[in-house]
Amino acid sequence: MKQLNQTKLERKDLMGFFTHPGTEKDYFDLIKMSISSGSVSTIYYHNLHTIYLYLTSDEYRQSFSDKTVIVDGMGALFLYKLAGFSLSRDYRLTYVDFIMPMLEMARDNDWRVFHIGQEEQVQQQALATIRQRVPEIEIDGCHGYFDFTQGSQESVDVIRQVNEFSADLLLVGLGSPIQELWVDAQRDKMNSPVVMVCGSCMEYVAGNVKTAPRWMGRAGIEMLFRLYADPKRLAFRYLVEPFLLGFILLRNRFQGRTGSSTEQ
Repeated sequence: MKQLNQTKLERKDLMGFFTHPGTEKDYFDLIKMSISSGSVSTIYYHNLHTIYLYLTSDEYRQSFSDKTVIVDGMGALFLYKLAGFSLSRDYRLTYVDFIMPMLEMARDNDWRVFHIGQEEQVQQQALATIRQRVPEIEIDGCHGYFDFTQGSQESVDVIRQVNEFSADLLLVGLGSPIQELWVDAQRDKMNSPVVMVCGSCMEYVAGNVKTAPRWMGRAGIEMLFRLYADPKRLAFRYLVEPFLLGFILLRNRFQGRTGSSTEQ
């Protein structure tokens, strides 16, 4: 499948990275357009963690080429607002908030949904929850514990499952940077019009990870809840990475890489 970014959303560059800020409606319209026309949309996201990876890894940065990028996380939105971009909180999208409305839209439009990621038990619990909350949805999946190596037989088998299922919407939750690198390497073999990386989304759907109160997300302090819940795994990401990222962004700013708006 030819890789083309079909988004009509405006690309906004800022200090070395970019996103395509849009509201939930904007992205739902993009998904509808892609599936109805059979065009290709590959949707990634940026939060402070992925921006750090993007600015410190050439391979990871290259995987974002020709992708549409959601503003995920108040930290990323804050960077834009700090630089003078006029973006309201409606432009901060997170799967915790829009996964169920998106799946309801899939059900109502008879789209077939496939998910890749998480341990098999967690994923099956998530799929059972979805089938209960969104009756009659056509959804299936496979766990995320397979060989991600380019050309590996296990990757070939996973993609075959997706294509045999005729998925209109493919959700890949392998965690960053694996999910972005894997999707980028395999995208031309996937027949799904829309592919979205979704991180640990299904862990929240399954109830395996507690969801922070939504007011904390709107206030931009959801990371405190997550840090408290899983300090060992998230301490470096939330307590160290932001300072390293701040240094990189300041360096880019002094080098003149401030920001602009372009159509991609």
